[in-house]
Amino acid sequence: MKFLRKVIRSLPTLLTAVIFATVVWIFAVTQADPTETRTYPRPLPMEIVGLDPSLTITNEIPGQVNLAIRAPSSIHAQLENDINLINVILDLSGVESGVHTLSPQVNLNIAPAEIVRIAPSSIFIKLDAIVTESFPIDLRVIGNPTIGFEVQTPELSNETVLISGPKSLIDTIDHVNAEINITDASEDVQRMIELVPLDADEVPVTGVTLNPPAVQVTVPVIQRGGYRTVVVKIVTSGQIAAGYRLTNIFAMPPTVTIFSADPGLVDTFPGFVETTPINLNMANDDIEIRVALNLPEGINVVGSQNVTVHIGIEPIQSSISFTNVPIQIEGLGEGLAVEFSPITVDIFLSGPLPLLDELNIDLILVLLDLTDRGVGTYQLAPEVWLENNQISVDAILPSSIEVTITEAEETGP
Repeated sequence: MKFLRKVIRSLPTLLTAVIFATVVWIFAVTQADPTETRTYPRPLPMEIVGLDPSLTITNEIPGQVNLAIRAPSSIHAQLENDINLINVILDLSGVESGVHTLSPQVNLNIAPAEIVRIAPSSIFIKLDAIVTESFPIDLRVIGNPTIGFEVQTPELSNETVLISGPKSLIDTIDHVNAEINITDASEDVQRMIELVPLDADEVPVTGVTLNPPAVQVTVPVIQRGGYRTVVVKIVTSGQIAAGYRLTNIFAMPPTVTIFSADPGLVDTFPGFVETTPINLNMANDDIEIRVALNLPEGINVVGSQNVTVHIGIEPIQSSISFTNVPIQIEGLGEGLAVEFSPITVDIFLSGPLPLLDELNIDLILVLLDLTDRGVGTYQLAPEVWLENNQISVDAILPSSIEVTITEAEETGP
């Protein structure tokens, strides 16, 4: 009993000691790892969860938030080194179509720590139902075919298109447009055409998905009765100059459309129309000339009655060789003498035949350039000089000449 009474009398002192020790421990810990409020050094991504698959967000919302966190310094260090310890979500579970203001939720996977501030603290969000509707395709044919042709009923690979997206956008669609240009067409036009949803003011509606996004459009183009497309046949006379060849000849346009008040006359017309004759006698260069078409009575041409004929003419390429062409020296220094072997070469040339026919050995210069060369023996390549650069040197035999330069012998007075 005396011991129990002694303990009871000492209890206030013991409690005071425990409280004091706890205060001292808390103070020591606080001093070593002080609690403070810091703004997280970088924005944190916000994850959207719980969105009903039949709904979609139709306004721009922030994808990141900034946080102010109260925690001990050691906890701040861990949070700043591992962003995965912080999870920011915007929970849309159970949220229906319409306009809402929601608060982001922040989960800290470490303690002790608390969120002091979130910016933005509330998110304005618009949710709209996703719907799919079918729309007919409005095909617009732009332009007109070539004179003498007409357009038949166009054909589309799909007559309708399914459009999916927010109901508020789908409701603004007035029609779906497809445009194809057939200007100056003289045959069927077939293209893949992109579909464009438009509102009542002809403004494209974006933010929706089209299936299919494009369609194949075929516009049949046929020739009218009394019209016919025929080939232009070029008629020439005479022969081009000797030593030249014809490289090409064509008319622009290569075909023309003829017409007549008598459809039967057009039907019996051959598949070509001739030009008036073009004289090629002694021609030795390219020709570009406007010529008339030779049309029978009662037949006319749509547009110009003339065509432009392009004729390509170039020299025939050939080759020729010359043997024992003497070598000449240039650039030999004063007081020096030279000997070289061999003293002639054979050369092989190629080029336009008319130029080669005019060439003779007197028009060919073979040189050895000894400029700045002193006493000694050299193997030097001779150079061939020709007046006309259209002639090419194919080979020189031999390709190098042995040259010996010595001091010149002095001669007496």
